[in-house]
Amino acid sequence: MKKIIALLVFALFACVPAWSQMEAAIDPTTGAATGTSAGPLLNGIRTPLIVGGALGFGSGTGVGSDRGIGLRQIEPMIGIWYPGLALFRVGYGMYGYEEDADDGKDYQVDHSEMDFELGLHLLGEVYLLGSYSRVKELSDLGDVAWNEWGAGFGSLLFIFSKTMLFAEVAYRWVLTHYDPFLDKKVHGGRIQMNLGFSVYVF
Repeated sequence: MKKIIALLVFALFACVPAWSQMEAAIDPTTGAATGTSAGPLLNGIRTPLIVGGALGFGSGTGVGSDRGIGLRQIEPMIGIWYPGLALFRVGYGMYGYEEDADDGKDYQVDHSEMDFELGLHLLGEVYLLGSYSRVKELSDLGDVAWNEWGAGFGSLLFIFSKTMLFAEVAYRWVLTHYDPFLDKKVHGGRIQMNLGFSVYVF
């Protein structure tokens, strides 16, 4: 996992030369973009460091849990976002829900996940998104953890010079893990949708 994260970070920082060239197109007196290659996305942004958060909606949290589409997590995040080029985010989301077991009892489940996301812009505000997630669920019936890989796309909208909204849709591949409520190993996939915001720190 450490090697994967290192490769993602390296790929993102490989975009630094392109960012520097785009910054050169900004008028130092006004902070506005002077060339069409930079566009309005760089207006007033000094560094690409962002903080933000997202509401995560999905079709379940794994295989064997059929609770329909609904709010699945609230996830604060931090990362680096080069407007029009690429992004790298790290987020940690959590929530709780009840699960019915075969013994007829309702068990409280504490769900959490650490997300690592890499995106590459295609056409301006539209970008492709890849992700890796480490997911954990804790309950009295048993604790379980698994990995998820995701691929999808998103789009952003600047509402101020340093604040943007984004919407994303991705498919998550849920790798094999033991489900204590089904008492067997499961794997499969699900849909993940994120609605969030990001703010440039400087």
